[in-house]
Amino acid sequence: MMKESLTATVIGEEIYTALVKQRIKVSLGLLFAMAAALLIPQIIENPYYLALASETLIMIGLAVSWSIFSGLTGYISFGHALFFGLGAYTTGLSMDKWGISIEIALLCGVVLVGLVAFLMGLLTLRLKGHYFAIATLGVAEFARALVEWGSSFTHGVFGFPLPMDVVARSSHVKFFWILIVTSVAIAIGLKILWSSFGMRLIAIREDETATESLGINPSRAKIISLVISGSLTGLLGGLFAWTQGFVTPEEVFASRWSLEPVLMSILGGLGTLIGPIFGAIIFFLLPQVMIENHFILEKRDELYLVLVGVVMVLIMLLAKNGIMGILQKRKFWPKGFRL
Repeated sequence: MMKESLTATVIGEEIYTALVKQRIKVSLGLLFAMAAALLIPQIIENPYYLALASETLIMIGLAVSWSIFSGLTGYISFGHALFFGLGAYTTGLSMDKWGISIEIALLCGVVLVGLVAFLMGLLTLRLKGHYFAIATLGVAEFARALVEWGSSFTHGVFGFPLPMDVVARSSHVKFFWILIVTSVAIAIGLKILWSSFGMRLIAIREDETATESLGINPSRAKIISLVISGSLTGLLGGLFAWTQGFVTPEEVFASRWSLEPVLMSILGGLGTLIGPIFGAIIFFLLPQVMIENHFILEKRDELYLVLVGVVMVLIMLLAKNGIMGILQKRKFWPKGFRL
């Protein structure tokens, strides 16, 4: 209460009240969207479309998780495939080697990925700009090579299947797990964005030297942000492995898990948390649905890339700041409010 009173005093009671109302509206809107998503397994009977809905939620979670670090700090990471793949492998190997439950295996993945993200932050966050981006990409590729080389423990390039009793669980159960984790990622992202910690991250993005001169420790803030972002990405990697039922380094350490969150965030609006949600839906789901319903299936991969390229070019031409740039020009969209 004292913190809220101080905030209201600093920015003004009227402005503070308006901000609180906007946050309540956004929170209620997201809760309504989650409640509507709970009905998807009841509405969709086709297993293919339910799997597509699950993967779309994973892509949304990935874009939001990436934005918690890169979008807010301005440090563009091309290494999130490391967290995704490590989360998938830790989850799978925990069940394969020690026979533990999927819930504990996912938790093991989160803990290990969080530790790796912390170490990666210590090693790479001394770098800036494209040097940092290249370093993160190099770490991810090194991890992939290490997994492929360690055949005695990781099963090498061929990968391994998850236990049949886990894979055989209902696709509805898997969907609900993914929905919950994605919703938690969005909630954490917005909580950070609206907090003083989020303001510190944005200050780092705008001018790190000036931020440090104000007594803020940029290294600490960046590492905490990277650990949160990486842990959420690793959890989504574990869920992806569960839905696929099989883990290979080529699949879960693929560069797409580093590149696509970047593209989805740019498409939705870099530096925002709601923008990447729209970006993921348009980047991933829309071309898939269009191809499935209107185009020749034999050419789906090529058509998917063409459609994604066309959509991205059109949106970049229409708005410099992506989809959020378009929405912010509309009268109904809240002005001066961080989303």
